[in-house]
Amino acid sequence: MFERLFASRKKPFVPNRDKLETLTANLSGNRLSISLPPNSVPDIDEEYYGPRIDIYNRDAYDDLSRGKWYQEGRMPGQSIIKRNWGFYGPPWISREYGFLTISIRVYRVDDLPESMSCFNPSHLEQVILKDLYFHYGPPEIDMIPKAAPIKWHSKNINGINWLYCEAHPKCSELELRENPFSEAVYDTQLYAPIDDQYFIDVNFSALGYAPATYSIAAMENLMTNTYSTLNLKLSPAMQKRKEEIKRQFPEARFSQARDPEPWVYHKIRKGNSRVGEDSFVVVEKGTPPPNFNP
Repeated sequence: MFERLFASRKKPFVPNRDKLETLTANLSGNRLSISLPPNSVPDIDEEYYGPRIDIYNRDAYDDLSRGKWYQEGRMPGQSIIKRNWGFYGPPWISREYGFLTISIRVYRVDDLPESMSCFNPSHLEQVILKDLYFHYGPPEIDMIPKAAPIKWHSKNINGINWLYCEAHPKCSELELRENPFSEAVYDTQLYAPIDDQYFIDVNFSALGYAPATYSIAAMENLMTNTYSTLNLKLSPAMQKRKEEIKRQFPEARFSQARDPEPWVYHKIRKGNSRVGEDSFVVVEKGTPPPNFNP
């Protein structure tokens, strides 16, 4: 309570942020662990599906069979962990300044050609670009358009190379003046493979506040402290497979940097529920999903 008494937008209070809980998940022999502060948003439940998850159980993944045409090609996923943190001011300010959510999921790449593998960094890069397309690109017709990837780079965390990137809303100078918190609303992604057609996605979603510089600094501090505890150990079989792919593609690397994808978003209109239409109807297609190139 003493710490919260002196909390501010520059140094917000996150309840029990130093009382870390280590969560583990056995992902069909691959072991993932991460140390997290407790959930601190009372109205939002956390999710934890460990300690054992069968990544090969197809019934556990998202059912995309009835998806819309503009979602065709999306990769199904299943949740491992989801937790939420509130950033608070002094006690007399009851509402949170902002929120940070971590979501860890496993994704399956059904349409990846047999000659490709997520253990090959250049192949995984294509998989990631497709994932970004569906999360932040034209299929997200009910969201503010976002620029991604931003700050693309490889990051070694406890002996495993993860691909790091961010997605930020596309805001004009006028929009930023009218909504100065807009810059503090963004996503961070970390990706690592666990089988030829499977990868882990660690997502941090920041719903920040103004001034954005204070919010970004505070949330990035918690993000960094959290993802630095990621510990992924492949099963002996997957470690062997990773080494086989490395011998097969010895020069394969992630791109050192990438510019945001030049997506053209779908043109939409509001749907007419009286005739059975969805909330939004696509009237002109934008950029199609990327194809895989071995």
